[in-house]
Amino acid sequence: MSEITIPRTMRAIVEDEAARWAVLKEVPVPKLESNEVLVKVKYVALNPTDWVHAEFLSPDGVIQGNDFSGEIVKLGSNLAVNLKIGDLIAGSSLGGHFKDSGSFAQYLKVQSDLVYKIPHAVSLQDAPTYGVGWATAGHVIIHNQKHQFPPAKITDSKSWYIIYGGSGSVGLFAIQLAKLLGYKVLTFCSNHSFDLVKSYGADIAIDYHDEEEAIKKALEATNGIGSVFALDTINNTSSNKITAKSMGKLGVQLNTFQPISIGQQGLEQLNPNLKNVTTLLYTVQGKSFAFTPRDKENPTILPVVKEDREFGVEFYKRTPEFIEKYGLKPNPVAVKGGLDDILQGMADMKAGKVSGVKYVYKIH
Repeated sequence: MSEITIPRTMRAIVEDEAARWAVLKEVPVPKLESNEVLVKVKYVALNPTDWVHAEFLSPDGVIQGNDFSGEIVKLGSNLAVNLKIGDLIAGSSLGGHFKDSGSFAQYLKVQSDLVYKIPHAVSLQDAPTYGVGWATAGHVIIHNQKHQFPPAKITDSKSWYIIYGGSGSVGLFAIQLAKLLGYKVLTFCSNHSFDLVKSYGADIAIDYHDEEEAIKKALEATNGIGSVFALDTINNTSSNKITAKSMGKLGVQLNTFQPISIGQQGLEQLNPNLKNVTTLLYTVQGKSFAFTPRDKENPTILPVVKEDREFGVEFYKRTPEFIEKYGLKPNPVAVKGGLDDILQGMADMKAGKVSGVKYVYKIH
């Protein structure tokens, strides 16, 4: 392959802390560490965490964005896996925290063993959807809830898995993963999303707007005993209540992405057998950094969790197998433009205008 010319600077979506939002500007192309590859970004996908970081969390000057697909154009000096220039890869980066790491840019650096080679069954525009949402679903169900990777299955095929927010990115992947493991899946979502979640494998979809009716229907569906495990992708007072009570007497572990809104004491009042486990995908990256919400004086230091990174490496290595062997589908996508259009997409997501699709943008 002929030598690839890499520019010194690139366009990127960068945090402007004073504005509490991000801007498009010119920044240096990232320099690689030994286990990193430089990617010419082809497509990126939006997640709710992107606009949340821009408004509430990110320090000045960091590059935003996580999910990506692209082509490797440069290799670090000591890669952990066998990658080469020209390989097409995808995954998620650690956007919103570092000045040289984030996917909303023309070039991106990522760790070589935390990406996956894009299989032929997936297009470049669909590949970024197997990013934050996909890895989060896997981190919860396989790693935190201690299930085995497929082809292993649970022993009781009549067991239920409950997902609140099944029509979102994490929810759609969690539905498929729980089904692969042998569960029957019950999910809460708006009734206009029933066809969508069922097309991804949900056995039962229940509208969440009437709390008591939703709980009643869920317990009826599970013959009054509920489920051992559940995932609440929304984590507010109403979603906590519906999910916790629907888990019934079988309930053991309810996962959320932040500490549960109602607190552990409130959770125990709803369902005394339940414990809440928080899953934060950042820990698979194996990097420690300060996590400081705006207007907070004391930062939270996210530590390196060795076991989480080891899971991330194994999970990304197996992602092509999930797609090609087990038929795991990407999120539905809507291609919305290019790098210049991402800020509007973030604003749309903040305003609640994005539902049932993943916004994807073509960078190169």
